[in-house]
Amino acid sequence: MIYALAAAILWGASYAASGLLLRSAITPLFFYFCYSWVGAVTATIVFFVRGAKGNFLSQLKELPAAHAGWFLFSLIAASLGAWMTYQAVGAKNASLASMIEISYPLFVILFTWLFFQEFQLNLMTFLGAFFVIFGVMLILKYAP
Repeated sequence: MIYALAAAILWGASYAASGLLLRSAITPLFFYFCYSWVGAVTATIVFFVRGAKGNFLSQLKELPAAHAGWFLFSLIAASLGAWMTYQAVGAKNASLASMIEISYPLFVILFTWLFFQEFQLNLMTFLGAFFVIFGVMLILKYAP
């Protein structure tokens, strides 16, 4: 849970800063390119610092052949999702984009069921999903 909270804090800071930049001279595509480049450099440094450089290729070799397509699909979807985030922030603003994007857990539920026939909702997660959908609908209807 600490990693998830750290991610939320970092994403919040990133949204706020990128909102300012994307309303100035920086385009969403340029920002996405730089984001991807910094991610690649950061991952490379972490691999070397953790001493996992030898583990890099072995992970790909150990990946079951049946999962290779899912691996590529996941990478492409995540990458395009990041780009769409910057497109959304640039088109409107960071606050509005993040409020709409917060509906992504609903799509996790949908795709987990469609792809793997797994359904992990209980009463509390259903209520949470309902409030997310209701909140997104309010934002879409009444946001400036």
